[in-house]
Amino acid sequence: MVNITECQVMVFMDKKEMDLNRKVPIPLYYQLKEYIRQQIEEGVLAPGDLLPSERELSEKYGISRPTVRQALKELVYEGYLTREKGRGTFVARPKIDYSFIQHFTTFYEEMEEKGYVLKTQVLKKEVRKASKKLAQLLQIEEGEDFVYIERLRSIEGEPVVWVRNHVPYALCPGLLGEDLTDRSLYQLLAEKYSLVPKWAEIALEPTLADELDARLLKIDVGAPMFLMENVTYSEAERPMDFFISRFRGDKGRVRVRVFR
Repeated sequence: MVNITECQVMVFMDKKEMDLNRKVPIPLYYQLKEYIRQQIEEGVLAPGDLLPSERELSEKYGISRPTVRQALKELVYEGYLTREKGRGTFVARPKIDYSFIQHFTTFYEEMEEKGYVLKTQVLKKEVRKASKKLAQLLQIEEGEDFVYIERLRSIEGEPVVWVRNHVPYALCPGLLGEDLTDRSLYQLLAEKYSLVPKWAEIALEPTLADELDARLLKIDVGAPMFLMENVTYSEAERPMDFFISRFRGDKGRVRVRVFR
């Protein structure tokens, strides 16, 4: 009897043959990468399908294993594939749209509204003293207390983003005692401290994973990421939070709608 894993591999191996063109100045790894990507985008390969091993792909297309490895590595970085230790390389789920940056809603609220299973782990929560730069961002005095919160958020069991919030202590002195596990910080601030966000200033840029990112998000050092810095203003037109979010680039994309 053939098990599911073997069937999935056979489905891929039975697809229409693709010949690598060695007469054009296009690297062989790139040709293989684009072929697999096209198979995914056209629905020939579905989320959860298992790809053949590096050895099998190497033998099938007559190329070296390092060439195959480079193609698969780039597809993993771009979010088309995912690797599971001891199991193999699979077609990844479609990327998550990080569209919350365009609408005034939080990451927690948007993911919950879309029906994702979201988990929040509080890594650190403490009172710190504001540096000169942070004091300017929060419009408080240098050395003044703020609540520092560090959280790791997972979607469907996979870590996707880790966030560092900096909230003026004077605005919510009881925040340190609140349980923020699997809970929206901004919903709590609105309900308990009447801190309702009105507008925000956001900076978004690409970055690469460092060792801490790799450890927390279970990705490789150097993997692509999104870095977002956000100052949120309350209805009183005062900063109520400055946060830094580091998102996995392979799990999501930024989508915005532009009007003329």
